[in-house]
Amino acid sequence: MSLSNKVTRTKGLAGEYEFKFSPHPGKQTEFLKCTSDWVFYGGARGGGKSFTLSWKAALTPRRWHYEYNRKIIKKREAERLSALGRTPSVKVDAISIDYPDYIALLVRRTYPQLERNLKPECDKLYKLYNGNWQERNKCYQFPSGAKVYMVHCQDRRALDNYIGGNYNFIGIDEANQFPEEWVEELSTAVRTDNAELKPQICLTSNPGNIGHIWLKRKFVDVCPPVTKGTVYNEDFEVEYPRNYSGEEHTDEEGVTWKYIPATVFDNPSLLNNDPAYVRKLKKLNPILRAMWLEGRWDVFAGTFFDNWNPMHHVIPHKDFKYKTHFKKDTHALYRFYDYGTKAPFVCLFAAVDRDQNMIVFDEIVETGLSASRQAKMVNDYTWKKYKLKPSDFQDDIADPAYWTKHSEKEGALYSPADFYADEGLYITKGNNDRKAKAKVVYESFDVDDDGISKIRFTDNCSYSIETIPNLPSAENDPEDIDTKAEDHAYDALAYGALKVLPSLVTEINRKKGWRYQMLENSSYSGGAISWKSA
Repeated sequence: MSLSNKVTRTKGLAGEYEFKFSPHPGKQTEFLKCTSDWVFYGGARGGGKSFTLSWKAALTPRRWHYEYNRKIIKKREAERLSALGRTPSVKVDAISIDYPDYIALLVRRTYPQLERNLKPECDKLYKLYNGNWQERNKCYQFPSGAKVYMVHCQDRRALDNYIGGNYNFIGIDEANQFPEEWVEELSTAVRTDNAELKPQICLTSNPGNIGHIWLKRKFVDVCPPVTKGTVYNEDFEVEYPRNYSGEEHTDEEGVTWKYIPATVFDNPSLLNNDPAYVRKLKKLNPILRAMWLEGRWDVFAGTFFDNWNPMHHVIPHKDFKYKTHFKKDTHALYRFYDYGTKAPFVCLFAAVDRDQNMIVFDEIVETGLSASRQAKMVNDYTWKKYKLKPSDFQDDIADPAYWTKHSEKEGALYSPADFYADEGLYITKGNNDRKAKAKVVYESFDVDDDGISKIRFTDNCSYSIETIPNLPSAENDPEDIDTKAEDHAYDALAYGALKVLPSLVTEINRKKGWRYQMLENSSYSGGAISWKSA
């Protein structure tokens, strides 16, 4: 007996299959209907990517029929009636989770990302279909026996767990965090022995991060969106391009590819329930605004730290814990600061071994705090979590802005550094030479023959890991960071690296980097030349 005859639920003339979630018309519906072998849904932030991917992984219609005047008709007759302007109805007989042997895989880069972002969406949806979460197996099991697994690919070892598997569907959320070769290897595990369960790989992502270049090359460039003017949204006073999906691309092997561009304006649920989210996107610097509000992939083709790779620069927090894997007796401990009140104030915790290898193992990121409250928070947090006093750190290295006197205390001009000193935190002024900062951090991300870099982060440093790899080059100086970007974690790191890693601070003449080479080789002839225009 074929699997198609063993589905647990069917609906015929007795009534249409009852879906408990209706996608918004437009891009979400297009994504859920898309049958291409590879589908990439995304672009701007807020398009409902995670929830829609969860829907597609479990609830894709697999068998259906047509009805007209409450009679079952064949597909050809349905097409004839449609051509005459009469609309037959489509009745769903079976969806993915009705098949006992159906297996789907939903993937994020780290398990904390799954728990924070993807699992809550699955919980909301799958419980409506009697999906039971099995913590031990990390999967939802449905009454038919169908399963949807939720897994992470933190490292190569985790990836190897899924290569060689047998999955009908693989969905990768935030695919821009994955190396291209990992996604290609995962794709070999998508297969089927049931004609009704067409295998499919679906990706979601925003522009940026390490996957920007390959996602643009594999999807956006071969299935370019069609732009038809612009739309002005009066509620948010924002204008954005009206993009439609381009034609499906078929490669020389007959594999089909589809890119569906989506923005926050394709997700009315978010617009209605959290209008402040759009205003946040509007306030981003022009580069991030173009990427995350408009969903543009042509703003820049890479980031300043083109040598960043989470395989080399991010390690599991569980593998580098204080008192378990390192102590103040085995490593020199430091804290690095970037000052901010309305903008984020950042404090990074770093451990440096005898070979000058640095691991940033924790971070504090807060806004709206005065200097005295910042210092108190750092002391309280450090003592509560690590039982460490200021004297246990080799140095506290800070943004020179801490020494600007713009407050008063008891009639005397006071700087943030003075307020820190009042709390027992005596900070050292960092070097604000932007070229030197960019150089030392860039070189610290270079890896040796063993794949180890001078600076690494534990995966709980989510703010640093998200913002540092996405930093663009300065518009008129491609060997520097764009100061309009969200560079607070980078600045804190750079102040510390200049002091703590002196072997990298050299004045040798280096050959020009790849950014300058692109500028010199560019045939661009209009206006002021820059890395982005090149």
